[in-house]
This record gives sequence, structure tokens and C-alpha cells, in this order.
Amino acid sequence: MNTRILGGRYQLQEVIGGGGMAVVYRAVDTLLDRVVAIKMLRSQFVEDEEFVARFRQEAQNAARLSHPNIVNVYDVGVVDKEYYIVMEYVDGQTLKDMIVERAPLPVDEAIQLSVQICAALSHAHEQHIIHRDVKPHNILVNKFGVVKVTDFGIARAVTGNTITDRQATSVLGSVHYFSPEQARGAQTDAKSDIYSLGVVLYEMLTGSLPFSGPSPVSVALKHLREQFVEPRELNKAIPQSVENIILRCMVKAAEGRYDNMAAVKADLEDALKHPNVPKFQPSDDYDDKTIAVPVVGEGFSDVSPELRAARPKRSWRKVAMYTGIVVAAAAALAVGGYAAIVLVTNLVKVQNLNLPSVVGKPAATAMKSLEAAGFNPNQIQEDYEPNTSKPKGIVYDQSPTGNTQVKQTRQITLYISKGAPQVSMPDVTGQPYDQAKQSLVTAGFSANNITEQVEQSSTVPSGQVISSNPAAGQQVSTDGKIVLTVSQQENTTVPNLLGLSYADAVQALKNANLQVGQVTHNQVTNIPNNQVYYIYPYVEGQTVPAGSSVNLYVADNPQSSGDNSTRSDNSTDNGTGNATSTSGSAEPHQVSITVQANKGASTQVKIVIDDANGQNQVVVNQSIQKTTTWQETLYLNQGQKGDVKVYENGKLMNDYPVNG
Repeated sequence: MNTRILGGRYQLQEVIGGGGMAVVYRAVDTLLDRVVAIKMLRSQFVEDEEFVARFRQEAQNAARLSHPNIVNVYDVGVVDKEYYIVMEYVDGQTLKDMIVERAPLPVDEAIQLSVQICAALSHAHEQHIIHRDVKPHNILVNKFGVVKVTDFGIARAVTGNTITDRQATSVLGSVHYFSPEQARGAQTDAKSDIYSLGVVLYEMLTGSLPFSGPSPVSVALKHLREQFVEPRELNKAIPQSVENIILRCMVKAAEGRYDNMAAVKADLEDALKHPNVPKFQPSDDYDDKTIAVPVVGEGFSDVSPELRAARPKRSWRKVAMYTGIVVAAAAALAVGGYAAIVLVTNLVKVQNLNLPSVVGKPAATAMKSLEAAGFNPNQIQEDYEPNTSKPKGIVYDQSPTGNTQVKQTRQITLYISKGAPQVSMPDVTGQPYDQAKQSLVTAGFSANNITEQVEQSSTVPSGQVISSNPAAGQQVSTDGKIVLTVSQQENTTVPNLLGLSYADAVQALKNANLQVGQVTHNQVTNIPNNQVYYIYPYVEGQTVPAGSSVNLYVADNPQSSGDNSTRSDNSTDNGTGNATSTSGSAEPHQVSITVQANKGASTQVKIVIDDANGQNQVVVNQSIQKTTTWQETLYLNQGQKGDVKVYENGKLMNDYPVNG
């Protein structure tokens, strides 16, 4: 594990992602004891003022936003020219990973995710921040399905009437997802994010991108000039209502799209309620096929010949003027000498090659693929980092991305997994299972690799961890399997106690692995001295956790005929496990008692008898969840009055007087 402490506070653990500008680490905030994500500007850019400014801008933009669907920014800092942003750690995967693994996604899931993306971007737009790089790679989904939008690195705050940096040297944004106006280097606003969201929804539901090509320029031109294959042609399961949302988001002219993200969100929430609707047709004013293409890349120094070809024709005077400039430039080159001509010629002669995607391949295989494509091994750099998603030796990322056209001399970096990092197994014994599992997830383990097995125990409370495999303190791979042994309390049966002497009852409880609870001595008519006549809160024969305490009620009648270790011959079991003794002259009287249980909740029932055997004899004290009937027996002498009282949840509900 990486033990480096950043800023005296953040312990870096492993690389969990990265792009062209920055690397993202999982780390622990040692001050607050929580897992965080730290985005650190790559070392080759720390001297580049533009990248540093863009990095700072991301922190400023994100810090202005507070929304459950936007990754929180906790802190920013710089140490020894290392710029970093401390952010909320999201335990999940990118939307791009989900698309690669199982696209097309189910329609209801794609809508649910898109609604959350809309909510996040709507909040950003309300704060006058346009994301400008909405793509699945910048959308995280945690294990509970909650979306977290991140990476506001090229966002721009809307100020005045301008959004485009005319001094930039390239069009910002990801070419497969950005809007036509971004491709033209024109003004961008909230509707640019709406277009990109349409592309993301298209990819979720079809598994394909609407536009692709051999080079970024060719893809940009398609955004400007071509029609995409409509989603329902690729996936018949898409309702017309949902396809309409994509079509309207991706109208090439911004005026033809939704007015705002709130409108997109409202249609998404309503789409499955009304799936069969007429197909969306853009207005003639916003006809995608005939939209005019303004001057492409004006103000940019690296606009390609293909994009320049998309410009409107100039007047003959301008043509003549530009021709003169070209002639003059040629003359200057001639004066400059042969060396300049050779330099320019050599630069022009560097050919483009198709860079294959080698993500997911073993490092050796990836190298062979790149060599076969025409690249020299000396220009390929291998960067080994711990990675939980790919096995050791597998390429988990590459720069530049695969399936693109690059110069033959371009430096290529392969990011190769060193396997999951090794961490010390935390001690989670004694913790409840759910808490122990969360502790392990916080330490870097996957929740999917944590399993539970139960073991009966009379010493560890039920539900708590007895032990773990691997044991605490062992060095364990974070993608390893962990088994937690969890206590399931040992059970026992309450023995027959009524009618036993106190000493015999105590021994019976000990033999059953039960504890003697509170002991109460009462004077009770016709019960032999020192005999147990009632127990609480359990009844005989009931299954209870081992070690439970049983309260004993013992007769205190010194005038009676001494101790008894057995029931009296006249005792009778009333069906609750508590017996009542009867005198020889008393007559039995049966009373039937029915209690209706409350729906959805248990009812505590207590039945108390007054008869020849004594006053306030508790014969039933139990919790019920369904309607229950008891047959109780009162023993009354001739002319004697008895009584049965029924309490529900501590309140007297019925009183049954009985005459002897």
C-alpha cells in the first residue's frame, strides 16, 4: 500500500482512475477518519499555466455546487508544486463501465440514471456553470444506484455574453459527446450540456455512439453535418416517448433543443407513463439536415484541413488576398533557407496510424499489438499501478485512447495493473455484522467479496462477529474473499419449574443453561411453603436464548406443611405453563377468553385470576401477533366470588366475574 501522507493529512492508497490531465487516488483522511478521492494534476503539467488554471477552476466550480448528485469537494491544496483536489469517494463504477459491461441498459434504469444526471446539471446551470464535458466517464454510480456527476475541469462560468475562450488552441470537450457548437468553437450554454446528455442516453440504450470515425476531426464533422441512426432502429425495446427525448436533445441547432434541463427531466419522468406518442419532428426552422456551418475553428491555430473545408466560400477578393499571403509566405520560406523547408517537409511526412485499443489485454500482448500497428517499442511507456478492477499484468487504461488516429511518433502510455493492493486485515470481532462489513468496505475491500457464516455461541451476543478469515492483522489483497463468522445465540428450553421447591428449581435452571433472575416471595393460599408457583417472563417448554434469566415466584407460607419438591396432587396446568393449586373443597369453573391481535403489531396479554387459591394470580403473560383463545379454570368454594381480568398492552380490557 502507498503510505505517503499528502498535506500532512491524506494517506494515499491506490490509483482508482485518471485522464489526460490528472490521476485520481483513493485515500484516507486521517484527521476525520474517512475515505476520500484525491485528484492530482499530472507532474508534466505543473509548469503549464493553462492546465494549472483549468485544474484550479475545476475546484472552484465544484465548490460552488452542493447537490446530492454532484461529487462534493472537501479541500484543495498544493504541496511542492503538486496540485490536488480532495473529493467525496464514490464506492461504485463509472457509467461508461456499466455501458461496456451490459449495454443496452434496461429502459427504466437508463431513465432513472438520466433523471439524476438532469437534476445535477440543472443545479449547476442554476449556479451559472456549464459542464461542457458531459460523458459517461464523468458520471459515477454508487452501489445504491445514486448518480454522482464529476469533473468540472473544462466548465465555464457564464458571464456576460461570452462562453468561448477565443484564445484557446483547441476545442475543449470529448469529441464523441460534445455539441455541434463546441465542434465549431462557437458559444456554448446549457443547451450544449443537453445535447451531450442526449448522446449519453443514446449510448445507454443502444450500446453504440451516434457518431464515430477514424479521427476526432471526422467525428466532429459528423456532429455538424450528418444524421445518426435513430435509437429505435438499434433497440426496438425503446419506447417512442424515450426516443423523442433523445431526438429533441440532439437537434443540431441549439434553438431546437429543450429550453433547460428541468424540461428534459420532466419528460423523462413522464416517458414510461405515456410511451406511445407521435414521433418527434424538429421544426423546419431547425432542420438538422440543412443547418448552416459557420466558420469552423476561427481563432484556433490548429484547425485541420477537413474542418477548413467546411467553411463557406469566400469572395474572389478574399481568395486573391489569401493567395497573395500564401505566395509571400512561400517566398519567405525560400529566403529562410533549405533547412526550414526540410523541417516543414519532415513534419508533414509524419504519417497518422490507427492506434488500437489494448485495454483488457496482458501487457505483452498489448505491446505486440502496438508494434504490429507500426509503433516503435521505444515510444511506449509502461506505468504499473495497483488496480482493483483488473488482474495483475492487464492493461486497464491507455493514453491516447484506443481506436483513434495518432502521429506515428506519438508517445503512448499503457497503465498496467499491479493487482489489488495489499492491506492489513482490520479487527472487526465484536462488531455487529453490518458495521463490520462497512468497516471492511472503508478499508478498501469489495462488499461483494464479504460473506457471512453463522455459528452458535453462548458467550458472544447474537449478530456480532466472532472471528474473520483471514484473521485480523494479516496482509490481504483488497479483492480477496473475506468470511465473517457471526454469532447465532445458542437456544435452550425452559424446564418444568412449577411445583418444584426453590432449590430444585434453581438446579433445573442451571441444568438448562439458564440464569435465576429476580426471586419474589409471596404469601399464597394453599401453596406449600418454599414452592415455585409462577415464573416470568417465559413459560415452561418455551425456546429461549441460552443464558436468559427466569424470574421465580415462591410461596412464603410458614404455616403450611413444609417444603415440596413436586407439584401437589391437586395442581392443574392451565395451558400457559403456570399451574394453579386447588383446595379440596373448591369447585372448578371454566372461562374462555379470546383476544384479537392488532394488525401489524404484537399485543402483550396478561390474564389475572382471583379464586380460592389466591388473589392476583398471573396465569398468562405473553405477546401475541394473531387472535388467541385461552381456557382458564377458577376454583371457588360455594358462595365465593371469583374474577378473571384481561389486560392488553397494560390496559384493563375485560373483567369476567365468576360466582362459586
